[in-house]
Amino acid sequence: MVPQRTCIGCRAKRSAEEMVRICLAGDGQLHLSASSNGRGVWICKKKDCFKAAMIKGRIERALRVSSLTDMQKQLSSISEVLGLLG
Repeated sequence: MVPQRTCIGCRAKRSAEEMVRICLAGDGQLHLSASSNGRGVWICKKKDCFKAAMIKGRIERALRVSSLTDMQKQLSSISEVLGLLG
């Protein structure tokens, strides 16, 4: 059985293969990896899910950070790599 994860943007349950994990490592950097250590969030590979998670503050809540202003550049890079914003 394939593990099911919940998207932080749309709250739908999908297989981990259909999603991407954004992880906050101990050094404060964001990584895209299903196996990295640190707090992480799962998100669908859809523009709407990424935007909803950003607008509603779900990513910062899940990663337990007070503000993502320092990480906005990293999140923008991640979204560009994934082709989620444009």
